[in-house]
Amino acid sequence: MDLQKAIFERRSVRRFSEEPVPDEDLFAMIEAASWAPNAANAQMWHFVVVKKKEVLEAMAQAIEQKFDQISRQLGFTNELAGNKRNALFFAKAPVTIAVLMRPYESKVNLALKKLGLNQLEIQRLRGQADLQSIGAAIQNLLLTAYAKDYGACWMCAPLVAAYEIEKILGVEEPWELKALIPIGKPADSPGHSSRKAVNEIITMIE
Repeated sequence: MDLQKAIFERRSVRRFSEEPVPDEDLFAMIEAASWAPNAANAQMWHFVVVKKKEVLEAMAQAIEQKFDQISRQLGFTNELAGNKRNALFFAKAPVTIAVLMRPYESKVNLALKKLGLNQLEIQRLRGQADLQSIGAAIQNLLLTAYAKDYGACWMCAPLVAAYEIEKILGVEEPWELKALIPIGKPADSPGHSSRKAVNEIITMIE
């Protein structure tokens, strides 16, 4: 598929058919992800492919319980209902990929730490290269999924229960859950979303 076509026509899909996704297609998506640019070629990513419905349901239950807990503690009634609903649809996809990240520390990061800077200050000065690398990998995966006629969605809302999901998936330190990506044949055709004009998002220094 033409790259520009994939970039402009790909949409986030939230409803999927029950048709399974063959392993060969999943491997192709993850291989494309592995070729993303990343800091010092550290390749600080790992992909957990979840097909087992009982596991997906356990993950969804953990997220639902976390949203309910937050609502109770803050005295909310329905304020987070939409957020909770939008964090759970991955459980109905035939497969969901959990994207893990291993924090990356360069020599510069370590030097700044020795100077007494805290983690937030170091992230500000170093741009969170590990997280940027994960984002590039996810984009490669999404574009490859679209090129193979699959729908997918880049999800961070479920991370409200990141610790619980990590326990369910057997994730151990230093790995951290950074995103969920449900994948499957689309059950509908999402409409075109709008984007700001280029002249609204660009500053030219000449």
